[in-house]
Amino acid sequence: MSKLRNPAARRGGTAARRPVHLDALRELIEPTAPDPTLLFERGLKLLVNQLLVDRAVIVRITDLGYETLWWATMDGSDLDLGSYEPTQNFCPQVVEQAPRALVIRDTKRDHTLQGHPAVEASSVRAYIGIPLRRDDTVVGVLSVQSSLPRKFTQGDIVLVSMVASLLGSAMEIEMLKQELHQTREALDLTMSVVEDSALEAHDTRLPSRRYLDIWLKAYLFMARRRTEPLALVLWKVPLTRDSRKALREISDMARGEDLLVDMGKETFLMLLPRTSLEGAAVVVDRMRSRLGPIPMGTALWDPTVLEDHDDLAIRLALRRAHTALASSHGTLGTAPEA
Repeated sequence: MSKLRNPAARRGGTAARRPVHLDALRELIEPTAPDPTLLFERGLKLLVNQLLVDRAVIVRITDLGYETLWWATMDGSDLDLGSYEPTQNFCPQVVEQAPRALVIRDTKRDHTLQGHPAVEASSVRAYIGIPLRRDDTVVGVLSVQSSLPRKFTQGDIVLVSMVASLLGSAMEIEMLKQELHQTREALDLTMSVVEDSALEAHDTRLPSRRYLDIWLKAYLFMARRRTEPLALVLWKVPLTRDSRKALREISDMARGEDLLVDMGKETFLMLLPRTSLEGAAVVVDRMRSRLGPIPMGTALWDPTVLEDHDDLAIRLALRRAHTALASSHGTLGTAPEA
């Protein structure tokens, strides 16, 4: 097993010799048929520990732009996706330079990079970027980044290229699996629309509980992979002419990815993808401006929590939302999550 270097060794210069790259690479590919997700994690950690850089990141290129998928950091901290912007971390330059690697040993000494957002905002001093390809198309970027200047050797560049080749193949398989999954879910939804007239609640013309079950199958698969939270807002309101109008207004003002569901028995659920409890509280205030100061319960499905990660029917999150709704009766504020 390769000996992992302490982060302080990057600056000390007297630590033990760096483990041989090929030995570390052999350990990465030794397991037969490794799980792709585990392979991504191990591959990125290998690069961080072998090259003694701050982070290693895989970014995928989609029709909507760059999407950060996997990462590893020297100190084990999480990557702040709110502030990490791939377009400002040399990804466009890597794509433009494909199929060659982009190697920057010191951004401060490269006059062509002066004023670049990655230098100013992210304090990146050294960088290796390798394009990930699918046939003749660049579908992603693997990069290693350091806040200190680095004299990357040819061996370092070869190591990153070899790991990029391995992880690129794994990413292509994962993309094919994802496309197959999405196609299957789309087919299931289409068949359900044809065969099941219960996708729309009769009284409100809102999506029904049956529709919710199908929606969850299609959405939570990728939300779990991307570790994206899902906020829930639950409330009850008698169905009157005014409340029906308010529900329709709430549905119309929702974001395209939000979903308002008629759960039956005058109970309603708003699902807010990629939204925290704080963000849900803002939505609650907006909905109360239409419905009045009624009790509402909020909860969060968080795929980074084990009990939610394996709960793709959000049963536990729904239970917490019901508990929060019960606690909020008699108050005007949103009850804390149970």
